[in-house]
Amino acid sequence: MFEQLVDWIKQNYGDAEKIVEVGVGHRIDVAERISEALPRAEILVTDKDESWVRSRKTRRIRAVADDVLLPNLNVYRGASLVYSLNPPGEIVPALERLADRIGADLIVVPISDEQHELRKDKWQELVIRGRIIGWLVNKRV
Repeated sequence: MFEQLVDWIKQNYGDAEKIVEVGVGHRIDVAERISEALPRAEILVTDKDESWVRSRKTRRIRAVADDVLLPNLNVYRGASLVYSLNPPGEIVPALERLADRIGADLIVVPISDEQHELRKDKWQELVIRGRIIGWLVNKRV
């Protein structure tokens, strides 16, 4: 499923200067694939666990310790897209506020088919090959 997401991001954010994954946890492979697909974009991952962030720095991906519930907006400024893979439902409103404050699109890929009570008037289904792979709040529309 994440391969489809990476392909979709490549097709729709090919001109992005910065893309941020929030709450990366122990799964940095999606950010690495996005970095390979969009070599001119800065790919940044954040997590509130500072020790993890220190251990995950790579040459192409910048890792920053930050808590989306109390974000340092300077970390995210300039991003065209913020995304989060399998976030806990309680941080989705904070992700929405963050994306809104920096003027970025937001993609949330919930755990399985969980929708985190997403408002249908604000969120769009992100459908690839007939399958919902995530939910999008698009600021470009």
